[in-house]
Amino acid sequence: MNSPLLRLTGPSRLHFGLLAWGKEAPRQFGSVGLMVDRPGLSIVAQPAPTWEARGPLAQRVREVIRRVVHQLEQEAISISSMELTVEAAPPEHVGLGTGTQISLAVAKLLLHSLGETAPSISRLAHLTGRGLRSGIGLHGFVQGGLIVDGGRAAHSDYPPILARIELPSDWSVLIVVPEVGEGLSSAREHKAFAQLPGLSITTIDRLCRLVLLGILPAAAEGDLSAFGASLTEIQNLVGQCFAPVQGGIFANAKSEAILKAMTEIGLLGVGQSSWGPALYGFLATDEAEKTRIVERLMDCFSLPAQACIWAGCAPTGAKVIAG
Repeated sequence: MNSPLLRLTGPSRLHFGLLAWGKEAPRQFGSVGLMVDRPGLSIVAQPAPTWEARGPLAQRVREVIRRVVHQLEQEAISISSMELTVEAAPPEHVGLGTGTQISLAVAKLLLHSLGETAPSISRLAHLTGRGLRSGIGLHGFVQGGLIVDGGRAAHSDYPPILARIELPSDWSVLIVVPEVGEGLSSAREHKAFAQLPGLSITTIDRLCRLVLLGILPAAAEGDLSAFGASLTEIQNLVGQCFAPVQGGIFANAKSEAILKAMTEIGLLGVGQSSWGPALYGFLATDEAEKTRIVERLMDCFSLPAQACIWAGCAPTGAKVIAG
């Protein structure tokens, strides 16, 4: 290892929606989402006598270490043991992409310790098994920004990136994570997709149009109103498609009530990230107004302070700093 200590910092992920699945989809899934600079991730790695993980999500880190070390051993690559400490990370299964970001972070740290400081997307995907459905977290980990991926063909290892845009610096996104349980993941998520009917070609076409001719040009031109309108329609369409397994357009009644309040306050493009419970809405405003908005939501829904976070578009992906 070139340095006694490595620190990785990286963004979190908001998932705006999948664009296609089922028999009528020319490619499976495809998705659009945003990497945000908060709450983010921080992990420290340093040499140790044995492999160890500490801090929040330590068990997840241990699982990733075992997988990555095994994959490296299959390549006849030897790696010295390390201790990895999670300094900061949002919880898993709340819609912020934490599982993917943790997995990619551990792989990147281990590769960095071997002198492989700029691993490719395909390398990270292979080592971690991430990016099998959506590519937002995978590509966003490396590049940051607003990401659109093209879904998977039968031969694809992971979805290719089609577009990446940085949102205007004066746009802020309010992330609200109500305490209403976890979103679907792993086996429960696989079961949900097995129960869902495929999207009609009409719905697929509409979702793709909203991304290509709505979200992307609005982001490029700094038109928050148009961006929000397209994102809201995407959320409603995708939510209707997921309603058979999540009980409605959104995951629960409290989330729906909070999103309604966020819309009434004036936030744009409100929605639910992935299976939730994380919610979001966009606004360009000053710090005083941001504070008032958070206080109002906290009062109305008995939310703790840590449940409401103002974030911005993460302009870069994860970074490793030595020393």
